[in-house]
Amino acid sequence: MKKTIAFVILLAFAASSLFAQTKTVAGRVTDAGGAGVPGAAISAGGRAVGTTNADGRFSVSVPANTSSIRISSIGFADKDVPVTGAVLAITLSSAEATNLNEVVVTGYSTIQRKKFSGAIAPITGESVRRPTFGSFDQALQGQASGVSVVSNSGQPGSNAIVRIRGNGSINGSNVPLYIMDGIEINAADFASLNANDFDKVEVLKDAVATGMYGSRGANGVIVITTRRGRSGTLQLNYDAQLGWSKLPKDRLVVMNSSQKIDYELQRGNPYGWTVAEQDSLRKVNFNWRDALFQTGITQEHNISASGGTAASRFFASLGYMKQDGILKTTGLERYSARINVDNNIKNWRFGINLQLGYSKIVGTSEANTFLSSPLNAIRWGNPYERDINPNTGDFQETGGPGTGELTSGQPNAAMELYLNYNYSLQTKAVATTYLEFHLPAVPGLYARTNWGVDYTNNETAGFTSPRTSVGIARQGILTRATGRNTRYTGTTSLNYKRTFGKHDIDGGIFTEVVKNDSRNFSFTGYGFTNGFTNEAGITAGSATNPNYIPAVGGGGTQNGILSYFAILNYGYNDKYFLNLVGRRDGSSRFGGNNRWANFGSVGATWVIAQEPFMEKQKFFNDLRLRASIGTNGNQNGIGDYNAIPLFGRVSYAGVAGWAPSSPGNADLKWETNRTINFGLDFSVLNRRLSGTVELYDRKTINLLYNIPLDPSGSGFTSLPSNFGSLRNRGIELSLRGDVIQKRDFRWTLEGNLTWNQNRILDLIQDSSISGIGILAKGQPLNSLYLVESAGVDPATGNALYMKRDKSGTTAVFSVNDKVIVGTTDAPLFGSIGTRFEYKGFDLSATAVFFFNKVIYNNDRGNVINPTYYFDNMSVEVLREWRKPGDITDVPRPSSGTNIGTGVPAPANPYQSQVTRLLESGDFWRLRNVTLGYTFKESTLRSLGLKSARV
Repeated sequence: MKKTIAFVILLAFAASSLFAQTKTVAGRVTDAGGAGVPGAAISAGGRAVGTTNADGRFSVSVPANTSSIRISSIGFADKDVPVTGAVLAITLSSAEATNLNEVVVTGYSTIQRKKFSGAIAPITGESVRRPTFGSFDQALQGQASGVSVVSNSGQPGSNAIVRIRGNGSINGSNVPLYIMDGIEINAADFASLNANDFDKVEVLKDAVATGMYGSRGANGVIVITTRRGRSGTLQLNYDAQLGWSKLPKDRLVVMNSSQKIDYELQRGNPYGWTVAEQDSLRKVNFNWRDALFQTGITQEHNISASGGTAASRFFASLGYMKQDGILKTTGLERYSARINVDNNIKNWRFGINLQLGYSKIVGTSEANTFLSSPLNAIRWGNPYERDINPNTGDFQETGGPGTGELTSGQPNAAMELYLNYNYSLQTKAVATTYLEFHLPAVPGLYARTNWGVDYTNNETAGFTSPRTSVGIARQGILTRATGRNTRYTGTTSLNYKRTFGKHDIDGGIFTEVVKNDSRNFSFTGYGFTNGFTNEAGITAGSATNPNYIPAVGGGGTQNGILSYFAILNYGYNDKYFLNLVGRRDGSSRFGGNNRWANFGSVGATWVIAQEPFMEKQKFFNDLRLRASIGTNGNQNGIGDYNAIPLFGRVSYAGVAGWAPSSPGNADLKWETNRTINFGLDFSVLNRRLSGTVELYDRKTINLLYNIPLDPSGSGFTSLPSNFGSLRNRGIELSLRGDVIQKRDFRWTLEGNLTWNQNRILDLIQDSSISGIGILAKGQPLNSLYLVESAGVDPATGNALYMKRDKSGTTAVFSVNDKVIVGTTDAPLFGSIGTRFEYKGFDLSATAVFFFNKVIYNNDRGNVINPTYYFDNMSVEVLREWRKPGDITDVPRPSSGTNIGTGVPAPANPYQSQVTRLLESGDFWRLRNVTLGYTFKESTLRSLGLKSARV
């Protein structure tokens, strides 16, 4: 294997010696205002030869017989320019600016946007490279309509939740498919990938755009194209970024020391503080937030090199990133390397792409909801207690020596944070190689094969100290796990691309194989009374003896997909376009009854602006109408062997054996998405304003769903099956406008807006309730199901609840009064951005927003629950009802004694499944602000530099 890889790399570089005779072409590309157009692609004879620098200038090598070059740039029309021998001055005037002529990448092919009926949102590489995020998917927030990106963790390197046009599955996966340089990559591995190597990103949203991915494209597809080498002189680039992050201001205000002491006295002085102790504790006011959190500093460094000739080009990069978490001791460190080589020799094209990444993520051993979680401790920690004992310098254990706890009985969060650890190491390699041959006997006909591997090795470790509250009972806990996942992808195609007069044909037939192989191993060890040094110190023992390993596990799975598909794109007279996709997939995850499935889509485009009746009007510069319909499948989210009965090891009466562990379902089949899409693309006012409107209807049938079973009759509680349907329908709007466009000053505005309505159409039962959540016909996924709070009875202090039928209120809580109160998914979201350019300076900012979503704030519930009065509490409880006639929104306490009377309080249980804990999830947030300055080339020439930006 190593010899094969070495040979492929050697072969790719060897082609660099096969240079043809060339000549140099130089010039500058500008827009209508005279400003240089950076990053414009330059091609000769259909092959890329270079790009413009930050000032729009270029100098490229082209074959000696080249008569013209083509200039392409996002937002401008392609322009063919004759090569005259002189320095070229190329102006892309505002009349030529349009995004309909840009080339989009679908993963299997490239096509001019105006010829494609699919819903595609292009994202520039600069948009995802510039923000300093530990995980690429977080950089997608606000970049495209229809794409919702939510981050639920501040842990550096953690993945965001990305959804394209809503959730389309209940038990299946809703994660989009990610494609990089033609092969699928795992969305969970972005912490090890360097987004600075990405050239552009395309978001594929409807059935035509995702149809070529068949059973893998139901949740949308995100196609990543990495940066390529450009012919010309060797270019070296260095990029450094520095950023910081802080814990946002907490909207939950908790008591200070004096307030907490007073409240405890009102609740009967549970700790028996003396007057002297009370006075001493009132002066402490320890800030748990400052003890546990910090300003997280992020630094990122990238160096890259690119160059070559028309025959061979390369791009290479090295990257380093270090991101300190806002929670002390946490962080991300990443090293990355990339090499891309592309070669053209007569009728052959071949190359390799190799990405290497290594990351270390240091987290915490506590889940976000655990008692010792720092996010909870900054609210629960009593303000009169400290993290460190001022007398001993060791961690505070006021709950008793050796307990790891504070007076309240809760863990000392600082002790948990510093003595425990949790980290994960990931090594990732993504390699692809391609070979393409153009048949000279048949112009436009070419064959291509693309093979790649995505390899990931994960190692995780966690240690819980025997000094901490959780580790005491087991005398310390150590967990270690390793996992390896390898995905192989091979695609071979025969393609044809040709123009005959007014007819334009572009199509191909493909075959593809994808294979996944996963292996894992783990163990958990207990007993470290003498402390922990390394795993070698662990010795076997018994459950009652320290130093033993009671749990060892491991396993492996495989799955694969074999596919055949075809793509046909047809255009007539540069006005009417037809796109057809058909695909047949077979998956090892399904039984023989439904292993194979067929998917297809069709789309059409009418370029209205090209019609004769539009010639005299001056308002529309571009106008294009699109429509598409088709199907996709989804198999993700189910196990690799759900179609067959499985057996597992069991022990009964001390005897080991085997017993059925899963019933299997040979009739399990694909979840199917049917999508209808209508789109309108336009530019007006001499192309100063452009935009896209999309209307879509996405229906999912044969939902992957675990049907409940009666265990007394079957021995199983559920059966993986297909039942039910749901729908997402909505509207998307994207706009971009040049507000001011002058030679030295330019101001642009852009934004996008999405409205998505999600509804469950059919279930095996009318509703399925789980805690505060519910699945119900006619309602959206992730709906909350709570009893409506109706205030406090002034006479008794009891909490009041609205009856389900709205006939009145009651002081008796009943789950039968629950109603659906909203969804945690925002139906309305989007972003707005602006950019100012003045001479060499530029300032850009982007804000994102989400509306019409609700949040169930369990954290608030923890600090207003009167049964937790031994911990710190929200200042909200200072408004508790105390006597008849009090008007307040906080009911009387449900435990302890009545304030000021010493008489036990009547039963008034605290209830959590109520709308009292419901909050609006609407927000506006400034996502990023960037200020930069680009130096003039004339200023840098004496330093031997071509471009520089700070």
